[in-house]
Amino acid sequence: MVLSIGEILVDIFVDGNNKTVFPGGAPFNVASNISNFNGDISFYGAVGNDEYGKFLLDFAHKNLNNVYIDKIENRDTTQAIVTLDNGERSFKFVRDNGSDYILDVSNLSKFDLNNVKIVHIGSLMLSYEKGRKFFFEAVKYVHEHSKALVSFDVNYRDDIFSSEKEAKEIFLSALKEADIVKFTEEELELLTSQKNLLEALKSILNDKQVAVVTFGKDGSLFYSKDLYVEVPTYKLTPIDTTGAGDAFYSYFLYAFDKGFDLANKEEIKNCLLRANIAGGLATQKKGAIDVVPSLDEIEELIKKHNF
Repeated sequence: MVLSIGEILVDIFVDGNNKTVFPGGAPFNVASNISNFNGDISFYGAVGNDEYGKFLLDFAHKNLNNVYIDKIENRDTTQAIVTLDNGERSFKFVRDNGSDYILDVSNLSKFDLNNVKIVHIGSLMLSYEKGRKFFFEAVKYVHEHSKALVSFDVNYRDDIFSSEKEAKEIFLSALKEADIVKFTEEELELLTSQKNLLEALKSILNDKQVAVVTFGKDGSLFYSKDLYVEVPTYKLTPIDTTGAGDAFYSYFLYAFDKGFDLANKEEIKNCLLRANIAGGLATQKKGAIDVVPSLDEIEELIKKHNF
């Protein structure tokens, strides 16, 4: 089982005077996607006591089986205002009185960690001291109460930190706590100041950590101290790239939970191929929820193009 922890929010797509509201937040996207793959998934997050919070609570309890979401009094549900330019999205977060990072380690006792293989923790909480405190306490709690591996997606957003320098210091500290790390190519360069991906990964990870790096339309790679595997992807013209990285990583975590071997090069290639396709097909719809393809659709595309 995968336990995903962190931000649940609303993505508000603005087009002139029109706006469309979708459920969102990277850890919640991951949970919803793994559920769509019929994987074993749990989720913990927090919303405000408002209409957006009610919307998210209704959606989560309708679509996920094992969910605990705090409704925080006197807090607002976090919003991500999304604008699109030729399919590429930009975010502006509304969370001065947000709820996404108001999390309590004691609530992790509501989940049976003995049955959890991966605990995936989101990064948006790191921009506030209270969220950072929870992050490190949560990792400690997981290690003390289970044998689960900790997964961390950098998912860097520059507008929620006071400076790039502050963000780098926080992320470098946080990713040391993870067993599995996901970067984009740009995030890896930001954190290491190195353009050579292999050298960047060697400089930032220890020998026990593994990582995946996404290149968007050019595919992805897997890295460990023993393996370096790059896999190209099927190119598509995006309608909306929101949640593409979450779709990719959701498949990766789903497949790992199902038992693929992080030391087997061929199994890694097969996993990255399917994760790439999941991320690519997710760009063909707006939003980040209910955009991932089914497992059958992924296999059909592989068969059709003889990958």
